[in-house]
Amino acid sequence: MQKEVIAVITGSSKGIGKGIAKELGRQGAIVYVTGRNQESVEKVASEITHNGGKGIAVICDMSDDLQIAQLFKRIDQEHGYLNILVNNATTLNSQMGVKPFWEATSELANIMDVGLRSHHIATWHAARLLLTGGRGLIVNISFYADAKVHDPAYYASKAGLDKLAASYAEHFLPYNVSAVSLWPGFVATETMVELANSDKKTHDLREKMGFESPEFCGRVVWALFSDPDLKALSGSTLLTAEMGEHYHIIDNNGYIPKSLRGLYGSPLPNYDGINKILKCNTNRGG
Repeated sequence: MQKEVIAVITGSSKGIGKGIAKELGRQGAIVYVTGRNQESVEKVASEITHNGGKGIAVICDMSDDLQIAQLFKRIDQEHGYLNILVNNATTLNSQMGVKPFWEATSELANIMDVGLRSHHIATWHAARLLLTGGRGLIVNISFYADAKVHDPAYYASKAGLDKLAASYAEHFLPYNVSAVSLWPGFVATETMVELANSDKKTHDLREKMGFESPEFCGRVVWALFSDPDLKALSGSTLLTAEMGEHYHIIDNNGYIPKSLRGLYGSPLPNYDGINKILKCNTNRGG
């Protein structure tokens, strides 16, 4: 009998994390929805369950190592294994775009705790559960390395996530567990939609480039998990738009997200997932 797919999405009470949680639930996974606000996580978990999946709300402050440990201890007690870990939680600040950076608050550096360190702690606790899951996937939600629209600490944390995924892949090489870093494009999160409705620059950006739905990222995550050739991509940095094209995923209302590679740069050559895909296709004679 095939085991149920167990997934943890950190920071899934809103935004991209919420979209991923909803989509994995729609695919039939048992989804642990985590966040700091009880009302928000319970609402998302209830929505997942209402739509045919199973959502489990867990209050977890990712700045607290003990709470992270308790989250995975609970999963161990309730299931004994884990299949998907999406490291998405982060800390954001309204001054992220202030330049030069020293004119903004130094609290922007907190993203290197909740947004980088917290993800490594979560992965450390999840590792043994992933090993017993039969098939495992770790996804670090990162972003284009050369976008230059946020604080330096933001980009340091995102570069760190790409490197963590590459390093995790080496450690998990003997096992059926893969790790990738994922770069979404502009996503229609609550914050971005609000900005697009009130800020001309963001509005024009939406009109020109379009916004991915938060669920689109979840569809990419599920496609990766379902890919029999997933191990070939382990350690890669992947762009959601490019993976959507690779897996023939269409976003809401027929929208096809555009890669921002030409605008904001590419992953480091050793990490770039598209190169692995092209190499794999060439080896198959495609």
